[in-house]
Amino acid sequence: VTPSGDTRLFLRAIEGDGNGFEYAMFLNAAERRLLCLVQPGPYLEGHPGLTHGGAIATIVDSALGTCALAVAGPVVTANLSIDYLVPVPLGAVLLVEGRAERLEGRKVFLSCQVRGADGDTLHARAT
Repeated sequence: VTPSGDTRLFLRAIEGDGNGFEYAMFLNAAERRLLCLVQPGPYLEGHPGLTHGGAIATIVDSALGTCALAVAGPVVTANLSIDYLVPVPLGAVLLVEGRAERLEGRKVFLSCQVRGADGDTLHARAT
C-alpha cells in the first residue's frame, strides 16, 4: 500500500493541541539512545484522572521504534514487555528514555524507562 499525502503519524491523529500525545523526541544516534518529553492529554484518560496504560505503551513503542530505526533502519515491533509501576496522572510531564542495548542479526534489543519529570518517580519500564 502506498501512503497517500493525507496520512499522519498515529501519535498525531488526535485533533486539538493538548488533547492527546504532546511530545518532543531527542535522538542521539551515536549513543543509540533517545529522550522523549511527553505530556498526556485528557483524551488519553483510562481510570479517572490517570493516563491509560495503552497510551503509555504507545509512547514507549514510538520512542523505542524511533531509536531502533536510527540504529538499524526500518523495523517493526516483535515483542513489547512493559512493567507498570506507578500510575501516571493526566497532564503529568514524563521523561521517556529509550536505549538500544544490543543487535543480534536482524533483531534490535531495546530498553526504556518512563519517569516523572523530576527524574525520581519510575512509572514504567519496558523492553
